[in-house]
Amino acid sequence: MKHIVFTLAATLAMIPLALAQTHKDTGGTIIAGQAPIYLYVSAGASQMALAVGTNTTLTVPAGATLAEICVETASVRYRDDGTAATASAGIPAAAGTCFAYSGPLATLSFTAQSGSPTVDVSYYRAN
Repeated sequence: MKHIVFTLAATLAMIPLALAQTHKDTGGTIIAGQAPIYLYVSAGASQMALAVGTNTTLTVPAGATLAEICVETASVRYRDDGTAATASAGIPAAAGTCFAYSGPLATLSFTAQSGSPTVDVSYYRAN
């Protein structure tokens, strides 16, 4: 019986937290008691077949908060701390891989590890 009472008390204690959550939709309507649902929509023009040389940066559309990045042809390295990646320093991304990135998009820089890689980038924003 103690276990049932404790479980019920713990559940009831969490109800105010759920009711305190809100979600604001794209029209600005605030929905009380609803946890945010993040759906992403296009934030503008993509960059396709962007040639990556040394310290290649992106042209990020206004309002973009997330990018889907696909590496083509050859491997790259990237950094997002304002320092240029080099062929041996930075986060490696192999040819044929895609990844979602939601950090500081404007500070991303790519450098070829070898060959002539390209990247395809689609930009998104939360609804």
